[in-house]
Amino acid sequence: MDKKITVIGAANVDIIATPASAYVRGESNPGHVHIGYGGVGRNIAHNLCLLGTNVRFITAIGDDTSGAAMLADCRNVGMTVDPVLRIAGARSNYFICINDEHGEMQGGIADMELVNRLTADTVAEYIDVINAGDAVVCDCNIDETVLWLLSQRSAVPMYVDATSAAKAVKLLPLLSLPHRSPFIIKVNRAEAEALSGQTDVSLAARWFIEHGATRIYITLGSDGVLCRDCAGETRLEAIPITVVNVTGAGDAFMAAVVAAEARGATMNEAATQGLQAAAITLQCDNAVSDNIKLIN
Repeated sequence: MDKKITVIGAANVDIIATPASAYVRGESNPGHVHIGYGGVGRNIAHNLCLLGTNVRFITAIGDDTSGAAMLADCRNVGMTVDPVLRIAGARSNYFICINDEHGEMQGGIADMELVNRLTADTVAEYIDVINAGDAVVCDCNIDETVLWLLSQRSAVPMYVDATSAAKAVKLLPLLSLPHRSPFIIKVNRAEAEALSGQTDVSLAARWFIEHGATRIYITLGSDGVLCRDCAGETRLEAIPITVVNVTGAGDAFMAAVVAAEARGATMNEAATQGLQAAAITLQCDNAVSDNIKLIN
């Protein structure tokens, strides 16, 4: 039977620009611009659909043509999009990213205000549906009150993607609370340091476990991943590939970990599948690669 997973987070239009050669600040750089649909939550949900899970995606979008197209796309890839808040008169969320010539992000601007309109009251109406599934996944674009609600009322494993160093601080109050169910966090190196204050990733991982996380996955780019639970830590190497675009790789990693663990995989097995998913996505122009289903 397909695992049932609820994802709560952001959906947006991605505009990703990659120069043809070394990026020159203050100049118009020839290159390639890709426009697609993204958002950490949406990307995770899309990947989970490709990995064969039954996905409910809860988000907020504008009532413009971009919002309507995103909603249709979510349904087309297999998500149940309910509830979705269509904010009257609002423009959809946008993420603009500038890469270097190797596809590595040099900077970006995320206009994600709409997702803050998704309230704890709205999500609370669906808590029984969430708890009837196998896991709930959140990104840190959503409001702190929604994260708090889920930490206290979720009866299924709760996975949180820190999203960015600036937004990761929303996790600090959750780390001091008791949880009804397993609490699993995915961060990158910068996010781990922002939360723990530790520059050494092993010490950072230990800090997360000591402060209430059941498992922690710290993605390290080309250095792979460090994962830890109460039994100890493991480091796994990244899969050598030629990078096309880094946007979405962390989301693919998270989705593969959630899908693997929902099916009974160990932490190390889940991390291995996460690295496979990230490697596939890194070789794709889009934030999500259809080839992700090859690791299933």
